[in-house]
Amino acid sequence: MTRTPTAILAFVGALGGLAVGPTVTLRPDSVDLPISPQDVLAHFRKRFADADNDIVADEGHRLVRRFAGRAGPFPYRTIELVTYETDAVTFEHLAGPFAVCEERFQLDSIESGTQLTHTGQFRLRGGLWTAPLALTGVRRAFEDHVHEHLEALRSSLSAAGTT
Repeated sequence: MTRTPTAILAFVGALGGLAVGPTVTLRPDSVDLPISPQDVLAHFRKRFADADNDIVADEGHRLVRRFAGRAGPFPYRTIELVTYETDAVTFEHLAGPFAVCEERFQLDSIESGTQLTHTGQFRLRGGLWTAPLALTGVRRAFEDHVHEHLEALRSSLSAAGTT
């Protein structure tokens, strides 16, 4: 008879492990861009508007958009709420591999143009059972992916003769 309560407790514990997991904070990453914060916002707006097939809804200052790609060994397909603020672009995960994911690209005016700083946090689906993966491989792949995008943006804007 003691096996039944033990089995129930184990089952409840396993389910609880699915519901609770660590929120992983990404390391901030920055790049200096040779254009004004307003021009960076315009660049983001144009870049996202050019992906008509990926736009689910557009209200002007925010849109719902699909993203797909690969971050290290991890393929991803997400749907994000993208919000344009006067000094930032934020992303809120609506569907995909994360239980929760929020990112912010902060735009700060500097003498040479704009310092663009990425911050974010995420929690994987699967709770405690995916914690080791979230805290190691996924975190590193996510941070490397963002860094590659920031560097590509800096290079493309510099190559365009905006320096």
